Formats: sequence, C-alpha cells, structure tokens
Amino acid sequence: MESRGMGVRMKDRSSFEKPILRFGFIGTGNITTALVEGLCTSQEAPESILVSPRNAAKAAKLAAEFTHVHVAEDNQAVIDGSDVVFLGLRPKIAPEVLPQLHFREDQKIVSLIALAPIDLIKGLIGESHHVFRAVPLPTVARHEGPVVLYPDDPEIADVFKKVGTLFVVSSEKDIGLLATVTALISPFFALMDTISEWAVTEGIEKNVARQYTASMFNGLTFQAMAMEKTKFSELAAEAATPGGLNEQALAIVNAKGGMSVFLEALNAVAARLGD
Repeated sequence: MESRGMGVRMKDRSSFEKPILRFGFIGTGNITTALVEGLCTSQEAPESILVSPRNAAKAAKLAAEFTHVHVAEDNQAVIDGSDVVFLGLRPKIAPEVLPQLHFREDQKIVSLIALAPIDLIKGLIGESHHVFRAVPLPTVARHEGPVVLYPDDPEIADVFKKVGTLFVVSSEKDIGLLATVTALISPFFALMDTISEWAVTEGIEKNVARQYTASMFNGLTFQAMAMEKTKFSELAAEAATPGGLNEQALAIVNAKGGMSVFLEALNAVAARLGD
C-alpha cells in the first residue's frame, strides 16, 4: 500500500494534478512538517494546506517551499479554511488550546497527539465530532515508513496512502501498542551511533563509518521485508553460522541480558500510553 510520490518539491517547479481536499494543521512540529512535505510532493497534492503560526520558523519555511501551503492567522483560521484538520499539538498543551476552538460538524479531525485517546480529544472539542487517530513517522516526508490509522475511513486512509504504508487497526488499543514501538526510534539511532563511532575510534573515516552502518541496517531491513513469511528469529539464527562472527556477537549480547532491555523499555512506554 506504499505510495511513492513523484511531485517536485520546490515552489517554482510545482506541477500537481487533481487537487483534492483542503487540509489544516494545528501545531507545526516535526511530524506536521514531515506530513506536509510528503503530501506536497505526492502525485496528488491537496488543494490547499493551512498551517498554524505557533512555530513561526517552520511554518514560514513550509510556506516558502510549497505553493499550496499558507500560514494561517491563528488556529481558528486553520479550522475555518479546512475540510480535514490534523492535530499536531504537544500532549501538555492540547487541553489548553483545543477547548478554545470551534470545529464544524462536517469536518474530519485527525489527532496526531501521543498519549491522547479519541475520547479525550472529543472531551476537549465536543462528542459529536468525527475524530481519528494516526501515527505517522518522520519518514513520511519521503513517502516511506508505516502510518497507523484508527478507525478506518476511506477518505483519511487515501491521504495516508500517499505518504507511506498504511496500517488500519481494529481497535484503539492496537494503535497504542504500535505507537509504543515507535519509542525505539531513538534507541535505534543511538545503536547506530555507537557502532559507527566505535569504527571511527578503530581508524575508519567518519563518513565511511556512518554510511556503512546505515547501509548495512538498510539492507537488512529490506531483506526482512522481502522475506515476510520468515520469522525474525529465523533470520537471526540463519546469520549466526556455527563458529562464526554473528554467533559470537549474539552470544555476548544474550549473556548481558540480550533483548530484555528493549522489552523493559517497551513495557514502560506501553504502561505510560495506557494511563
């Protein structure tokens, strides 16, 4: 279900066809920025995208880069000029901002807010509104990576198919669990940094160490995706040739607790999301 856009990013080279809905974004953080970039470079860009002025630098940059993006006067102007409104606020400020806003009954509202179930959002804006939850990753800027959606909606699903691989789940509990997995993004990059920096201390040129590490993990990920019927544990066992380097490294990692630290982190984050 992945959709890789072929649109041109820069404003003076735009050539989009079949304009669709007007989108609005309240909150202009990293996820909003990535989603706007992905939508504007997809094969069917929105008719217009309004972004809130709260993060002035990021909002201005998006408006300068993409023809269809405009910075709204305030959050209410975002709502008034949009058919679909995306909530990209930080969890701590959402209870302060959302009750002051007035959403239309015909609008669809997509919450990108972590730690905020649908009932909480409805409690802030009104029970009668159509609210969805989605978990995109920063990689949607390049039309890559997963996007989780709950509940299903053909119109909203079509939006996310343009920027990534869509996973529609059957319960809000499921979206919370998959959101938990995203907490391992920072540990993943930290692992890559540890590996590449070790190579540098051993004499490898810094850029070579970085690119090699990224390329290796990228290749392994493609292998895992291509062998979708093979368990990850089977891939690990296959790589651990008896007496080989991978067997030695895996044995040392397992002796130090193996993957238990990651399970501890996942359980802690899941408990927090479940509060």
